[in-house]
Amino acid sequence: MIRFTRRPTNPKLVELKQLPIFAGLSARALRALAANLDEVTVATGEKVMREGRGNDTFWIVLDGEVALTVGGRVHEKLGPGDVFGLPSMFTRRESMADVVASTPVRALVASHGQFNSLVADPEVEIRFKAAMFDRLRDEVYQLTQKRRTAARKPSS
Repeated sequence: MIRFTRRPTNPKLVELKQLPIFAGLSARALRALAANLDEVTVATGEKVMREGRGNDTFWIVLDGEVALTVGGRVHEKLGPGDVFGLPSMFTRRESMADVVASTPVRALVASHGQFNSLVADPEVEIRFKAAMFDRLRDEVYQLTQKRRTAARKPSS
C-alpha cells in the first residue's frame, strides 16, 4: 500500500488567501508572497513609520489596528487586511504619515529586497498598485467632500 504524507499547510499562505487584496491570486504568486513576507508583532503605542523619514518596510495588517497620523492628526485607522507603506516602497521617498499601533498588531512585512522580489511578478505588482490607487481615490473623495461641505455652509 502506498501512503502519501501530507505536508502541513503554511499558515501564512492560509492567511494570505483570505485577504481581499490577494483574492483570486494564483497559487504560485501566493507561495511567493508567503516566502517573501515575515511575520511581526508590534506593541500598542509603537511607531512603525515616521512622517518625513525614509521607509524600508511594506506592511499587511493581520490583527489589530494602526493609526495613520498626518501633521499630528489621526487621518485614518487601518485594521486586518489593510496595507500600508506602498507609496514609499515604490518611490523610495519619505513616508507621508506617522503610523502608530493603536492596539497590539500582528502583521506581515517585506523589506525593500523582498518587496522588489514580489513586484517582479506582474500579478502581484498590479494588486499593490491598485491598493495605492484605491487609497488615493478615497483621499481625493474626502478632500472634495470637505470642500463641498464647507462651500455649502452659510456665512455668519
